[in-house]
Amino acid sequence: MNPHLRYQKAQTLSWTRVDMLLTIYEHVVASLSEGAVLLENENLSGLLPVRIRAQKALLAVADGLDLEQGELPTQVLRLVVFALDQVRTNDAASWRSAARVMQTLRDGFAEIQDQARLAEYDGKIPALDAVRT
Repeated sequence: MNPHLRYQKAQTLSWTRVDMLLTIYEHVVASLSEGAVLLENENLSGLLPVRIRAQKALLAVADGLDLEQGELPTQVLRLVVFALDQVRTNDAASWRSAARVMQTLRDGFAEIQDQARLAEYDGKIPALDAVRT
C-alpha cells in the first residue's frame, strides 16, 4: 500500500483493538495500584469500589481472549486469574504483585502497538467495527 494512503487511512481509523486493549490494561493497573495504596493506608472503607473496578477490568481482559488461538491467550488467562485471586485479599503486597504482572502484559502489548495497528488497517486482523458478537 502507498505510504501516503496508509497514513490517510490511519487517520480515519484511529481507535483500534490494540488501543482498546491498552486502555483496559491501563485501567486494570491503575485500579490495582489504587487498591494497594488504600490497603497500605489501611483505608478498607474505600477498597470495595476499587476492588469491583479492578475485577471488572480484569474480567474484560479475560472476556476478550480467544482461547482457540494458541497458548498465548491461555497464558494471559492464567495471569488474569492470578490477579483476580490477588484482589480477593486485603494485602497491599498481593495487589502490587497483581499490578506488576498486569503492567508487564500491558508493556508487551505497547511494544507491538504499531504493528498491530498496521495489521488492522491492512485488514490482516479484523477491525473493531467488523467484529460482531
